[in-house]
Amino acid sequence: MTKAKETDYEVDEGNIFAAIGRKDADELVARSELLDEVGNLIEKSGLTQHQAAKKLGIKQSKVSMLINGHLSEFSTDTLLHYLSILGCKVEIRLIKPRRQNIFSNRGCIAVC
Repeated sequence: MTKAKETDYEVDEGNIFAAIGRKDADELVARSELLDEVGNLIEKSGLTQHQAAKKLGIKQSKVSMLINGHLSEFSTDTLLHYLSILGCKVEIRLIKPRRQNIFSNRGCIAVC
């Protein structure tokens, strides 16, 4: 009889960054979604990495990093800039808190 192997991990379908205890979890998820969108747009464009790099004003190696999801290489501002170059309409919407005490609840950052 074989013994069941114990797992040393958990499956979490929520925010992986929050699951590992990152305080900036919302920001990281939003940035990763922006990065994913940039990479997908480049891949679907039919352009080579070299052509995409020329349009974005970056080196081909940076395009490779975009497509391969190197999150730490790109700021949110940079990703938003690339999305606008790629023809996306980028909107930022702010919903103010309704409560008098603005620090009673933490807000969230999301890409919709």
